[in-house]
Amino acid sequence: MNKDVEEIFENIRDVVAVHQDDVAAMGKHVAQMKSELQTVGLSIRALEEASRKAEAAGQRITQQLTEAPRITRDRAKMWVGLAMLAALLFFAAGGYAGWRYAQDGVTKEIAQLPELAKWAASKEGKAVYQFATQGELQRLMRCQGDGWQVKNGVCYPFPNSETSKVHGWRMP
Repeated sequence: MNKDVEEIFENIRDVVAVHQDDVAAMGKHVAQMKSELQTVGLSIRALEEASRKAEAAGQRITQQLTEAPRITRDRAKMWVGLAMLAALLFFAAGGYAGWRYAQDGVTKEIAQLPELAKWAASKEGKAVYQFATQGELQRLMRCQGDGWQVKNGVCYPFPNSETSKVHGWRMP
């Protein structure tokens, strides 16, 4: 029996020796698989972290996109209000300047009224008034006499083309 036991141990040793390389290779394979699983685990964690970051960035972008139109609307309202205020101030200043200009003009005209009244009461003023009532003053001012022509802004009396007479106006 001792021989049989030795033979069994010898067979076991042979089997172990033959498969020892396989066991070592399996150990290496298991270690490699473990390393790969750790790498995959790290990759999965990295992907999960990247996914969380992307989701947070997406939420921030969504928040900014919803707030941006409100901010833009508020700014637009502010600029429209400022433009309307500027236009109002511009027109108010223009209206005031026009009113002052008119007031100054009226004041100057009123100041001239006594002098104009004196002139109108004078002999020359009465003659011009009579000239105007006859319609001659308008004809003279518009250079509309018979044969009259305007050249270079000056009214010249020329002979009438039909009668060859120069026409003027009646003296008062």
